[in-house]
Amino acid sequence: MNDPKAKMDKIKAIITEVFQIDASVITMETTPSDIEAWDSLGQLLLIQKIEETYRLTLDLKEILNIKTVGDIYKILESRG
Repeated sequence: MNDPKAKMDKIKAIITEVFQIDASVITMETTPSDIEAWDSLGQLLLIQKIEETYRLTLDLKEILNIKTVGDIYKILESRG
């Protein structure tokens, strides 16, 4: 998937599903503090869904570096 918009749409779909929010509020700059349900448990659920969707395992360093939706995008971009 080389289309940046398609990648972002897929990430938005995951976040929308995990946190039950409208995709229109999600941007590259969205942070956990912007989404009420994105707490420590929410982070685990999000990571699980990303790993399941993309069939990969994020390492601890990658997980700890997720501060924005853009960080998720960058991690997935680096993974191909």
